[in-house]
Amino acid sequence: MPAADIPPTASPEAAPRTAFVLGGGGKLGGYQVGMLRALFERDIVPDLVFGTSVGALQGALLAKNPTPAVCDQLTELWRELLGRRVMAVTVRGVLTNTFRRHPAFASMDALREVVRPYLGERTRIEDLALPYQCVASSIERAAARYFDSGPLLPAVLASCAIPGLWAPVRIGDEHYVDGGIVETAPVSRAVAYGATTVYVLRMRQRERPLRPARWPWQIGPTVFEISRRHRLAQILSSHPPGVRVHILPSGEAGAESSDVALRAGPREELALNQRRAAAGYRATCEYLDALDQGRSPHFAASANPVARSYLTTTSAKLAPSGAASGRGAVTPFLATKYRTLFGLFDKDQDGLIAEGDWLGAAAEITAAFGHSPDSFRAATLGKAFQESWARLCEAAGTELSAPLDRDTFEEAVAQLVGTPHAYLANFLPMVVAFLTTADTNGTNMLEAEEAQRLLQTFGVAPADALTVTRRVDTNGDGAVSLDELSEAFQDYFTSEERGCAGNMLFGPLPD
Repeated sequence: MPAADIPPTASPEAAPRTAFVLGGGGKLGGYQVGMLRALFERDIVPDLVFGTSVGALQGALLAKNPTPAVCDQLTELWRELLGRRVMAVTVRGVLTNTFRRHPAFASMDALREVVRPYLGERTRIEDLALPYQCVASSIERAAARYFDSGPLLPAVLASCAIPGLWAPVRIGDEHYVDGGIVETAPVSRAVAYGATTVYVLRMRQRERPLRPARWPWQIGPTVFEISRRHRLAQILSSHPPGVRVHILPSGEAGAESSDVALRAGPREELALNQRRAAAGYRATCEYLDALDQGRSPHFAASANPVARSYLTTTSAKLAPSGAASGRGAVTPFLATKYRTLFGLFDKDQDGLIAEGDWLGAAAEITAAFGHSPDSFRAATLGKAFQESWARLCEAAGTELSAPLDRDTFEEAVAQLVGTPHAYLANFLPMVVAFLTTADTNGTNMLEAEEAQRLLQTFGVAPADALTVTRRVDTNGDGAVSLDELSEAFQDYFTSEERGCAGNMLFGPLPD
C-alpha cells in the first residue's frame, strides 16, 4: 500500500486546523467557485485542502494560491474548459480513442493542455502553499489512492478521469480513474490529518430519485449511484467528537431551473456556469450569515435529503437533548434491550449507574486493546463517554454526579437513541470512537479478531463473539466497517425485529 494511503494519528493537543474539502461533480464545479468567494470574503481560509474529481482540480489551484484571487483564476479556467469543449464527446475523439484502443469517448489531451498552465508542468504537490491531497481510484488495487506528494498534474488528471469519458491515467504500475468512485467527499481523510473544522464544498445536492433501470446501459450508472450515495451518507453522518463539519449549500435548485440542453454551445454553458457560481455564492453567504447570527443554518426544501438530515443532526448535537428525542413510551422489546445495557454498567448490581461506572467502561475498553491511558485513542473514547454521560443526565434531568436508576436510564436512552434520527445525533459519535479504539492496525475497519475483542468488552461471551461478528459483517468480507457497526448499534436501539444483527451487541437478551 502506498505510504500516502495511511493517515497519521493526530495529536489531541494539536492546534485547531481548518480544512476545505472539495467534492466532485464535473461541470457543476462552478458552484465551488462561488462558495470559495463567500468563504474568503469572511476571512475563512484553509490550513489543509482535500479534493476529488473536479474538486481535485479546483482544490489544487486553491492550495497553490490560497487567496481571494484564486476565484478569478478559477473563473478564467472555466472559460477555457467550456470554450474548448474539453468535456464534449466528438466524432474525432471517439475515432482517435478507437484507433488507440482507449476505452473512452473523449481524449484527455485537451484537458491536460488547458490545465497545464494553471498547475505547472513541473509543480510537485509538496511545493504548494498549503498541504494538499487528492484521491483517485486504483483499478489494480480496487482502492483509494491519496496523492500527497509527487508530480501534481498527473495526480489531478487521475482524480478527474471520469470512466467512459476519459481513459484511465497511468502512474507508475497502476491505472487510475475518477476519485469520486471511492471518495465523493474526503471528509474522513481531512479529520485523520488533524482538521478540527471542515468546510465541505459539495455539489449534486439536488439528487434525483433512483429507479430501477429500464435498459441494460442504465444498470451501471444506477449501481454506481447507489454506492456513491450510500458512501456519502456514511461520511457525512460520522465524525469524531470535537470536529465541526459544515456542509455548504450550493444553491443548486435556483441555478438549475433553466438548465441548458445537452447540445448547448459554449456560450450557453458558460452562462450556466456563471449562474452556478452566483448561486453558490448566495447560498453560502446565507449559511455563513446564519452561523454568525447564532441561527441554525438550513438548506432549501429541495436540497439533498442526506445533507439536510446531516445539518439537522449537527444542530441536534448542539441543542438540548430533548430537541433530538422523538420517542414516548418504550416498547417491551426495546425496554428489554435497554435493561441489558443497564446491567452491563451496573457491575455491583445495586440498581444504579454512577458517572464512575459509565466512564470506567471507556478505560476498560482502552485497556482491552492495549492503549495507554494518555494515548489519542484513549482520549477520543474517554471524551465520547463523557459527552454521552452528560447527555444522559440532561435527558434524565439530573446532575452529572447523580446516579441513574434503571427506569430513569431507560427513559433517558429512549430520548437519546430511541429513533433513527436521535440515534444519529446522539450515539453515532460513540460508535466512531469504538471503531477508532478497536482498529489497532489502521485499516478504518475491524478485522474479525478486533471485532470479537470489542464485543467481549461489551459483555458478549467469547463463544458467541464470532457468531455475532459474522452476523454484523453483512457483506461477508471478513471485516466490520463503520457502516456495518453503526447499523448494528442502530438496530439494537431502534429495531423491533428480534432477528436483527445488532441485538446481541451487549450480550444475549433474556427470553
